[in-house]
Amino acid sequence: MTAVVGILNKQGIAIAADSAVTVSNMQQRKVYNSANKLFTISKYHPVGVAIFNNAQFMGIPWEILIKEYRKQLGKMSFDTLQLYVENFLNWLKNQYYINFSSNNEYLYYDFLSFVQAVLNDTETSELDEIIQYLQDYLEKEIPHHQIIDSLENIDVKKLSATVKTLLNEINKVAFPNLKQENEKLNQLLVDSYTQYLLHDQFLQFSGLIFVGFGEQEIFPNLIPVNISILVEGEIRYHIVEHSIGMIDQANDACIKPFAQTDVIDTILQGISPELNHLSANVFHSFLHQFLDELKSKGNVTEQVKDLLDTLDIRHFVKKYQEAFGNIIQQKYVYPLLNAVSQLSKEDLAEMAESLVYLTYLKRRFTMAEESVGGPVDIAVITKGDGFIWIKRKHYFDPRLNYSFFQKYL
Repeated sequence: MTAVVGILNKQGIAIAADSAVTVSNMQQRKVYNSANKLFTISKYHPVGVAIFNNAQFMGIPWEILIKEYRKQLGKMSFDTLQLYVENFLNWLKNQYYINFSSNNEYLYYDFLSFVQAVLNDTETSELDEIIQYLQDYLEKEIPHHQIIDSLENIDVKKLSATVKTLLNEINKVAFPNLKQENEKLNQLLVDSYTQYLLHDQFLQFSGLIFVGFGEQEIFPNLIPVNISILVEGEIRYHIVEHSIGMIDQANDACIKPFAQTDVIDTILQGISPELNHLSANVFHSFLHQFLDELKSKGNVTEQVKDLLDTLDIRHFVKKYQEAFGNIIQQKYVYPLLNAVSQLSKEDLAEMAESLVYLTYLKRRFTMAEESVGGPVDIAVITKGDGFIWIKRKHYFDPRLNYSFFQKYL
């Protein structure tokens, strides 16, 4: 797992990432504190990228792919950060070492993860309940998601046929006790997974956070992209619009945490997100108890009881959450962002490092798995100075490898 944070103001952007990576199999998990998650996209221009979640794409480490892209990019530049993102993705899908013939292997494991998520959500092996869950997923969940831009022109029938060929193997693993083939279940699994692939939902993915400046941009930007697998020769990716960080004349600062964000969100908002959610549940329960108490009074008429039954408690809980959210914004978020807008480059770096380190401390001194840790890599990117490393770990002793730094450019 990972903790990554980007802090932007008009001076530039500081990006920090820890070094922990979790390796797991069916029985065991192990955390290593030596992963590199922060890289330059160009040796000549102020653009970088951080990674979180899955450290590989189609079996190839992102570090290799990013450095190969950097090599072919050379001194080329683009007017905006968005164009860097688009160029990287176009380059990625056309590389010969992305083995298109093995697509079905990755599709199989992604399909298996989807089915396992269904079984976890339903918490049952009863076919009727699983069928109902999949029907609800198609009718109620999918319409709330957008179609992934890169897959808009995919042949859906061809994709469904590909998914169907994987179904027998999936059924053997997911439903080993199924005595006979259930056509309705199979068709729902194919339809559900096909729609899942086409829409912006991700169970297994890599997060790439592009940061920096285009040639025509004087203020920094941050664009996060979720990438999973190749689908019919196209990369399945989604730009996470609500997490984009952009500095302009109207927006002086922003703080964008990724991966394990609980500690950073607590600092930014003045309350733990989990506690905030629990407070809404407690308020919901309190309103229920309050109305029940009113209705139990002897002098309450049946007409009043009927009126109380018509009250929509969820409406009041929603209003409570909105009012509480406004208080958080006014009392905590806006004052903090106003202070961040005035920070120097050095202070941006220190703040980014501190937020990641606090996440590590929370994991270190509680019973939670230490999935954030190791050295914190930090970089500051500015329009004039470019990509500057503040702290960077090496797997070698820099004093013994002077030639590495000589040939870097």
